[in-house]
Amino acid sequence: MPPVKHNGFLLTIPKPLLVVVEDVGWWQGQDGSTVNEPFRSGMNREHCLQDYQALLLLARRLQMRIQISMVLCEWDRSSLLRHVPGATWMGEDWCNPTSQDILEETSDFLRVNSDHLEIGLHGVGHEFWKNKRMERSEFHDTDNIMRPSGIIRQHLDAFAAIMEENGLGLFPQAFVPPALYHSFGNAEQSFQAILREYGVSWVSTIFSRARQYAPPVHEKLTWESDVLLIEREEAPVPWHIHAAPPTLPHAGPIVALHWKNLLHLDPHRNEEVIIPWVELLSSCGKDFNRILARDTASCWSQFAYHSLAKIEPLGDGVEIDIGGGPNLSSISRHFFLKIRDEQHRSWRISNGKMISSRSDGPVTQVCIEFFSRSRPIYLTPRSARASV
Repeated sequence: MPPVKHNGFLLTIPKPLLVVVEDVGWWQGQDGSTVNEPFRSGMNREHCLQDYQALLLLARRLQMRIQISMVLCEWDRSSLLRHVPGATWMGEDWCNPTSQDILEETSDFLRVNSDHLEIGLHGVGHEFWKNKRMERSEFHDTDNIMRPSGIIRQHLDAFAAIMEENGLGLFPQAFVPPALYHSFGNAEQSFQAILREYGVSWVSTIFSRARQYAPPVHEKLTWESDVLLIEREEAPVPWHIHAAPPTLPHAGPIVALHWKNLLHLDPHRNEEVIIPWVELLSSCGKDFNRILARDTASCWSQFAYHSLAKIEPLGDGVEIDIGGGPNLSSISRHFFLKIRDEQHRSWRISNGKMISSRSDGPVTQVCIEFFSRSRPIYLTPRSARASV
């Protein structure tokens, strides 16, 4: 949505940016795809607690609860995956080699820092093993055809069980398809219908790579079974690049990174990789047309309003029609505006209230909570500045 200029001010519903880091959770780093094992993170060393501390540093510096999309087979303390068809390359011989001590230490770390690191669903093994041969990917094949629903539920149940035995909290509300093989548009037969059974509300993927049984509602946003899907766009850097120099995301709202991108081969030097990303993304969030999202829920909601709300000049102010947005249980009743006003006026609002504001020179960022979806919001400047 382009900004609207009217009556001496410029107003926009800025596009959110949220960092989503895929392939978190592996302990062995090496790409095993050539030997019938998972692709993993591609890191040429084992992962360690410092790699999670790097993610926490990124989140804290951005003041964002970043989403870490996890693969959990190497967190399987009881080797329960030996009973889950297609979950690992070892099949019924599966025995997780990860030490209990590192699992205990890192699960404690994730619990303590759950306000900054939000666990997302990526899978239990990322790939699928049929007759002990690896196929891509865990939930959809390379033609984007869903695997049998019973097997999908077994994998999701296993993910939940591994989370529980590690004390990692409730089942994730966000999902990133492994290898981006996915499908949507087939309503109650969809993968989203299964995800909703497990409490998943948010999906990010690349629409053009998915099987579309019906076209998306919007070019970059669609929904079904009370699940909101948003266009992820291509990652700004390839998945297999370690210590990646920061690069602006192509469009947003997702800054799609892979764990390896943010890590140094020497884990004690991870901070050297993180800080340049913090500086670039912080600068990006100051752009008038963008905003750094606080968390996944805020990002998905803000992007829905950014994409689907309509702003029209009316009298001295503007009318904001949010009636075309998705009426989903996971979508917030508030969203953010940015207003550039050289006159530094205060504002009146109908069908809503301002619940926060923050000014930086002539630009004010406000959060609006609306009262009714069926009526437009009307925002108009007062003649003299009081406080926004």
